[in-house]
Amino acid sequence: MKRFLNPLMAASVVVLASACAKVERIEVKPAKVELSEAGQSVALSAQGVTAEGKPVEKAELAFASTNAKVATVDAAGKVTAVKSGSANITVTSGEVSASAPVEVVIPSAIVIQGAPFTLTGLGSEAVVEAEVKDDADRPVKDAKLDYAAADANVVQVEGNKLVAKAVGTAKVTVTSGKLTQEFEVSVKLPEVDAVAFETVPAALKVGESAALAVVAKGTDGAAIKGVSFTFTTSDEKIATVDATGNVTAVKAGAVTIKAEGGSKATEAKLTIKKK
Repeated sequence: MKRFLNPLMAASVVVLASACAKVERIEVKPAKVELSEAGQSVALSAQGVTAEGKPVEKAELAFASTNAKVATVDAAGKVTAVKSGSANITVTSGEVSASAPVEVVIPSAIVIQGAPFTLTGLGSEAVVEAEVKDDADRPVKDAKLDYAAADANVVQVEGNKLVAKAVGTAKVTVTSGKLTQEFEVSVKLPEVDAVAFETVPAALKVGESAALAVVAKGTDGAAIKGVSFTFTTSDEKIATVDATGNVTAVKAGAVTIKAEGGSKATEAKLTIKKK
């Protein structure tokens, strides 16, 4: 005689078998958690499975953080960042456990080395060394830094390089995400060791004009850009000179043109001839 299994009994057997299945391994996703803001959260998904990898229904799972000062976790597996640091979230079912590492990196400050900066000489350069640190004073890897000068006429910014353009002072702002940091850059000229006329005409006729070029040099003999000069004449009745060094012959005679710049001076003697 054939015996038939009641369908309800069969279903009960399956449910009972599933309920009695033993958790041999716990699968946790994501395998690693990275958080970058205080209060930021990620939900962990955990599943107890048998040795064959089959899910164990209604397996009791308990979540815990190894460092609640860095990251907390609730009963549902929600991980929340507290401050920068490292922690592990452990998931336990009976004697079986698994874990997921948590790394919290909360950018806290931009640290600039060597500020404030002084650039000596127009065209001189300096490279800014800056980094972002988290609230545990650890460097933040691959943090993007943007630089901007308040006055590009004084200091030009090229990436993290500063280029002196004119004498003066300017602020440079470094930005990384929501963080900003300012520092000051001063541009000055090197000390002038000597000044000299580059071109002096042998003579000028009354009514003629000539531009006198002057150069300032440092102690190393190199020309210094950006030095301002003042010009004077020994006799305006013979020749005049304007603020740019342009000389105009007035009447015949001898005259001395003086140029001063950077606390140094030089003179040039001119002969003015009749037309």
